[in-house]
Formats: sequence, structure tokens, C-alpha cells
Amino acid sequence: MTMQTLVEEIINLLQREELTAREICHKLDIDPRREREIYEVLKRVARVVRKKGKTLMMSPPRCRKCGFEMDRLKASKCPRCKSEWIEPARFKIE
Repeated sequence: MTMQTLVEEIINLLQREELTAREICHKLDIDPRREREIYEVLKRVARVVRKKGKTLMMSPPRCRKCGFEMDRLKASKCPRCKSEWIEPARFKIE
């Protein structure tokens, strides 16, 4: 799958539903170990949809224990309570 095709596929998915990077991998049959690459592609998706007058929205990662919202795309531990029970960032195009 070329980069342009991948961008288009992700745009189509995110226009229909809100997904995490791992869910995007699953729906597009991409190895989940490549999840990190999806975050890079999402940056390109944001630029493409901005040109079309839309926005890539993100719900930031959130600690399921204390509710703290992270200020980065991927987190493995909550900076407040040190819990590793993190809900991943979710993406949607509006």
C-alpha cells in the first residue's frame, strides 16, 4: 500500500468513526507492531483534510484510574498517579 493510498484509507475510516491508532491498524490489516507509523501518517492526514476544510480531531490519551489527560499522542504511564492503565488517543475527522 502506497503512502497516498494509506492516507486516503485512513481518511475514509475516520470520516465514519472515531478510532485509536491500533484500531486503524486492525481495520486496514496492518501489523499492530507498526502502530507507531500510523501516528506519523496521521500528521499527513491532518494536512490533507485541512486543505479540504475539515479537521482531524483528537481525544488525548487519558488515565483510566485518575482521569488525567495527557498532552502527547502516546503515553505508557500516567504522570499524576503512575498508573499504566491508559486509554489511548482517539481520532475522528469532522
